[in-house]
Amino acid sequence: MQDNPQINKENINRFLCENCGANMVFDPRNGRLTCPYCESTKAIEQTGGTITEKDFHSFLRPDSERLQPMAQNAMQVSCETCGATVTFVPPETARNCDFCGGKFVAQPKSADPLVAPEGVLPFSVTTQSASGALKSWISSRWFAPNNLKVLAQPDKIGSVYIPYWTFDADSASDYTGERGEYYYVTEHYEDNGETKSRQVRHTNWFGASGAVSRHFDDLYIPATKSLLPDYVKHLSWEFGELVPYEPAYLAGHKAQTYQVTLEEGFELFKQDAAGIIYNDVRHDIGGDEQQVHSVNTDYSNVTFKHLLVPVYAGAYRYNNKVFQIVVNGRTGEVQGERPYSWLKIGCLTVVILIVLIIILLIASTGK
Repeated sequence: MQDNPQINKENINRFLCENCGANMVFDPRNGRLTCPYCESTKAIEQTGGTITEKDFHSFLRPDSERLQPMAQNAMQVSCETCGATVTFVPPETARNCDFCGGKFVAQPKSADPLVAPEGVLPFSVTTQSASGALKSWISSRWFAPNNLKVLAQPDKIGSVYIPYWTFDADSASDYTGERGEYYYVTEHYEDNGETKSRQVRHTNWFGASGAVSRHFDDLYIPATKSLLPDYVKHLSWEFGELVPYEPAYLAGHKAQTYQVTLEEGFELFKQDAAGIIYNDVRHDIGGDEQQVHSVNTDYSNVTFKHLLVPVYAGAYRYNNKVFQIVVNGRTGEVQGERPYSWLKIGCLTVVILIVLIIILLIASTGK
């Protein structure tokens, strides 16, 4: 991929090594900017203060002053195959899409302004460790095709931060429903000519209505559509380890632009919150059983954060289907799927059949 002539050369070198002049990268091993040539290190300067919540309603109609690129010199490129957009800080490049394995065709451009990240979970797992975890995962998949092993090479998976939204809100809900209370009636029945009795449970239903309230604190919503939902669901994060976002954490890594907008994220938040509120309503109704007929909820004091979390992602094609592999950049846990090699399964089946035939022949001659 050719260099974009619009890149500001002065901005490219903002993370220069003071010892040899090379571009430094964020190193998961020490949590510092590190020179890949002379191994000099430099602490990341925290210039943004603490991680703060932003008022949601002030961003419903964001203007350009509220938006900004992830870094002063950030570039972005979009995948025409899956639609993912990734941001990177030169001299880092993006040649292949980490989410579908396709090659980027479009030339990179200056990154579009967006709702700036407030916090980041920095990488703590190195590329080598992620590749090792992937190799162990692949070795436990007996019937995986041999070309899956290629993905375990360090240069086949990319380090990329994926976006999340987090919401805080106060909720007030009015509800209507019914409370079911059990009572038991003695019934008599015949059993082989003998009269017996048993307790039969019945339910009395009473109308119920009321109000419940709850404060939601840091309900997290993934803002990526590029990873399969099952993978995202099983990625676990210790958000208590967040640090204020600094562009230096992008040095040597990429970041995905959020695909779920802030407004869409809030709607997903309300869907998750609705399930929690539903359980609050059932608890408030009480009794032995509950029926909930309606719940009307108002939200107030809504705030949010835009966060970045680290993964190593890779994708490959097998029989015209794309398979994803994701490694948690904090724990090394692998999420992925792999195709079955029917050749390997067929060979194993043949071997089993041969063994069974040999056993039958030995058994028959022994008679």
